[in-house]
Parts: sequence; structure tokens; C-alpha cells
Amino acid sequence: MLSRPFSIAAFLVAGLTSSAASAGIVTVTSYDMANGNGATQYTTPTGGQNYFDFSYTKTGQSTPAPNAGVNGSPNSIPNNSNATNVLTGGTGKLTDGVIATNNFSLVSGSNGTISNGWTTAASPYYGSLNGQASQYVGWKYQDPTIAFHLASGSMVSQINLYVAANGSGGLVGAPGNVAVTIGSTVLNSSQYAETISPYTGGNPYASSTALITITLSQAISSSDLFTLQLFRGALEQDGYDYEKQYWDPIKKKFNDPLSGFQENAWDTQLEPWIMVSEVEFLAAVPEPSTWLMMIAGFMGMGMLALRRRRQFVTA
Repeated sequence: MLSRPFSIAAFLVAGLTSSAASAGIVTVTSYDMANGNGATQYTTPTGGQNYFDFSYTKTGQSTPAPNAGVNGSPNSIPNNSNATNVLTGGTGKLTDGVIATNNFSLVSGSNGTISNGWTTAASPYYGSLNGQASQYVGWKYQDPTIAFHLASGSMVSQINLYVAANGSGGLVGAPGNVAVTIGSTVLNSSQYAETISPYTGGNPYASSTALITITLSQAISSSDLFTLQLFRGALEQDGYDYEKQYWDPIKKKFNDPLSGFQENAWDTQLEPWIMVSEVEFLAAVPEPSTWLMMIAGFMGMGMLALRRRRQFVTA
């Protein structure tokens, strides 16, 4: 008779681990990565916007880390894969709860605040964004790797990445795919599914944000280290337009202001930039059907205990 309750308990545990939905965001305690790139990656006289993790703050500190506003690579294109400015032990833009819904160019600036060129007179909506914190971290000619440390006590079943979408312009596109590593184990394609869809967040002006959803086949403990590597997607139309504009058929080379395009984008046929606004880890919770099974199981165990107690009293 004693084996029966244990069988029910085992059944309930199996149900909890195999039948779950995602609900609730798991807290990211810190993430480690090479900082983004920006103006020093350009060779034009005016430079450009900086896509650094300006708000990155180490745990226990109240102000951003000294290197939060420093380019991830000290080298000019095409050598920016030598990422020496690594951010560790803190959190920043990627987990601040702010999901960009506007084109990256409209929510970025050179010093960590938005400067999009619009005035409130010309556009009350876009003009009002100026002065707010910028919303993207971006990497050029790189496949960035980001290691996330999560608060323990949860089972993670889904990961959401909010990124600049394909068709954003400016040689920016969504990652072609995302590799997931748990601890030191690289997950294979049977262990998670990856989808991408448009994201507007209810913003009527939005059209340039994409949501990459990674659904794990089995929930994984948040105590593990989650490492994501984002790989650049295929070269888009703006890349081909750029080639037509700057290719010199006589000298057979690019006469372009963005040195490194040929070897890092044209030859590889990869879009130069990846930009990320927010990353979320969602906890697994039991499905309604699992709750029903649990309730039924507990009722059965209770009735069994009551029956055994009555038999004992009668005896």
C-alpha cells in the first residue's frame, strides 16, 4: 500500500517537468560581454552614433562602470573583432526592461542619450524621445557572445531577444541564428527551437524591431550559466546598394568611407551590424492540465491516508 503514494508523487514531479508554459521573467544578476561599437569604427570626418552599453553598472555600484562608455574594440575597421573592452559583473541596457520599438537610428545617440535630429515642432513623438536613454547595444563585423548569470530557484523554458529587424537600413539586420550554451554544453538543434517575428509593443509608429524566441525543449535550471552567441544574418539589399555605390570597377576595390566592408561584409555576404535592445529569460510554470493532475493526485493521496486512518481506528 505504501508504494502507491510514492508512485503518485513521482507522477506529479514528472508532470511538472514535462508539461510547462512560460510566465514570469527570471532576474538576470549579471551578464558579461564585449562592449558594443560606435563612432570610432567610422572613418568619416563626422563619425556617428555610439552603440555602447552606456548604463552598464557593476553589482553593488550606483554609477556606470568606467568602461561602459568605451568602444568594445580599440582598433579601427576591419580589426574590431579584437574586442578588448569586456564588461563583467554587472547589468545594463540589455536587461533594463526597456524594449525598443522604433528604428535604431531614432533611439540612439553619441553619448548614451537619444539624439535623432527631430524637433518636437516637426514631430512631437520623435522629438520627445530626445534626451532619453539610448536603447540599443550594437556590434559591427562581429558575432557577439553574451554570458548571463540568473537568479537561482527557477526553471527557464524560453528566452526572448528584442533586436533591430531586417530591413532596418543602415547596414543593420537581425541575427541569422543564435547559439545557446548551458554551462559548457552547446545545445543542438533538437534541444531548442528558434523563431523570429515582428514586434511593435503596441507602438503605432513601430516597424523595425524583431522578437527572436528561443523555446527550450526541456526547462533548465536558472542556476546554470546561459551563454548566447549571436551570428550575423545574410547581407541585405542595403548591402548590395552600398556595393553599387562604392565599388570601383577600374581599381577593383571599394572606395568607401567604411573601410572593412569588402572583407567583412561583401566577401562573407553578411550584414555588418547586429543590434540588441533587451533579453528576457522566462520561467516555466505548470500547464493548467498539470495543475488538474496535481490536484487530483493530492486528493487521491488524501483519501488514501484517510482510508488507512479509518482502518487503523476500526482495528
